[in-house]
Amino acid sequence: MTQAASEWPTTAGSFAGVRHLRIWIAVAVALIGVAYLVTTSLQNNAVYYLTVGELRSAGAQLEGQPVRVAGNVVPGTIVREPGSFTVQFEIADESGRLPIVYKGVVPDIFGPNIEVVVEGKYDGPGTFTAATLLAKCPSKFESA
Repeated sequence: MTQAASEWPTTAGSFAGVRHLRIWIAVAVALIGVAYLVTTSLQNNAVYYLTVGELRSAGAQLEGQPVRVAGNVVPGTIVREPGSFTVQFEIADESGRLPIVYKGVVPDIFGPNIEVVVEGKYDGPGTFTAATLLAKCPSKFESA
């Protein structure tokens, strides 16, 4: 009626299997979480890099979406509003001009004929409202 101790089923092996399964599940959940975070951060930070002509031709498709546009500051178009950080100017490339409105601190190098990259939202045929203004440093080296 009584069984010997050696006949009792051992559960140590089954506990080890369950422990390994839990570890694998935890690793899988962590990897899925990391993949989700990477994917969502890339989608939120993906910004188109366009020329002025590409932006104009896309038109209504890009209105209100985050866009990055490059061009050269057109001489004579820089207007700074007194008492504020708002600057209005135009950028141009071979395909045309684009009016820009930017509110913020402008880079020291900013000026006429400087290549800039603006990031913001296209307001349609009127203007581009920039949230970020980056000026590219000219790389002119003169020998002494």
